[in-house]
Amino acid sequence: MGTGAAEGIPGTFCSCRLCMEAKKSGGRNIRTRSQTLIDNKILIDFPPDTYAHYLTYKFDLPSIRHLLVTHSHMDHFYPAEFELRHEGFINPPIECLHIYGNGTVEKAFFSKLKELKQGGEHFCFHRMVPFVAVDLEDYQIIPLTAKHDPAEECLIYIVKHRGRALLYANDTGFFPGASFEYVRSAKICFDLVSLDCTMGQFSEGTNHMGLPDNIELRRKLFALGAVSEKTVFMLNHFSHNGGWNYTELCSEAGKQNFMVSYDGMELSI
Repeated sequence: MGTGAAEGIPGTFCSCRLCMEAKKSGGRNIRTRSQTLIDNKILIDFPPDTYAHYLTYKFDLPSIRHLLVTHSHMDHFYPAEFELRHEGFINPPIECLHIYGNGTVEKAFFSKLKELKQGGEHFCFHRMVPFVAVDLEDYQIIPLTAKHDPAEECLIYIVKHRGRALLYANDTGFFPGASFEYVRSAKICFDLVSLDCTMGQFSEGTNHMGLPDNIELRRKLFALGAVSEKTVFMLNHFSHNGGWNYTELCSEAGKQNFMVSYDGMELSI
């Protein structure tokens, strides 16, 4: 639903060429903070733009029971909104929201509940352990380690369902060796790979990626047997610092057979 980095495009306080062009042209050049919905059942990340996504894409937010969180940064986890899930703000009462994340996310979540003086009866937190699979209804979720913020154990996710496999890898640089090793040993062949492309035309690799990194990472996944010629490669999580607007991204990424996501994009695999 959202495909932007922390500042979005146009950036909240930015007047660069890319942001001013996006503000003027609108459409697919506008990017809210990254969030994805799988089968109307599983949310990935909970940015401040969640309410805007709810209004724009008209998904059934009150009925969502499962939220996967990649890490604690504000653009991926904004727990202040959870105050609005308690009595006085909802009618009728709704079922528990299961939140899955790392230890830093867990600490931030319970700290916010304490600050809001709210109980945890409307939530159930599940600490995710890298490389340990969790069954979620008829889905299997496997967290891998990301290369992003060294102050916490940031995660990317494998989502498996009825013979299909998604690798959701946003807000990460070139994967740590342990994540590549898990993918190799698990013998998973992905149908869809969503890759961080925050830096656009530039190579970065240490906590984000650009198109040059995406090309090299895809080569590595092919070498591991984790993808095939049928695998869909999607670029996601863009910043104005990457230097390309939507049209330019499509042109350059298309030459390398990458699709470029946009806010509100729907994809079936």
